[in-house]
Amino acid sequence: MSLIPQFHRGGLSAVSRLLDNYENMFSNLGDLQTYAPSFDVRETEKAYYLDGDLPGVQQKDLEIEFEDEHCLNIKAHSERESTSEKGSWRASERLVGDLRRTFNFPTAIDQDHTNAHLKNGVLSLEVPKSNKSHSKKKVDILD
Repeated sequence: MSLIPQFHRGGLSAVSRLLDNYENMFSNLGDLQTYAPSFDVRETEKAYYLDGDLPGVQQKDLEIEFEDEHCLNIKAHSERESTSEKGSWRASERLVGDLRRTFNFPTAIDQDHTNAHLKNGVLSLEVPKSNKSHSKKKVDILD
């Protein structure tokens, strides 16, 4: 009996099962993977606004820095907190490990006035536009 029902329909069900089995072979490698989190990006005349889901990431495990006046790098690490060592895994679908995301902006960015907030697993950034060029700089994350 499976905890997660699988539905196979149509002529491609054998191929679907094969692909599912192939993917599941590597599901235990989740701790080693690097993934790119999804972000919403809005642009106004004066700034860019980024909102991304970072479930399980704590502020101490998050680093945001500018590579140059157009490039913003986000790096973080999340770990799974196991509630019990008993039993064997039947499914392991949550993303854990290292994450990286890079944003390349078409206009120069005001690094000194960029704000970042991490609340309830959502990272929000306000990245003002600028005409000045800057060197590499880290962004402090506020509560």
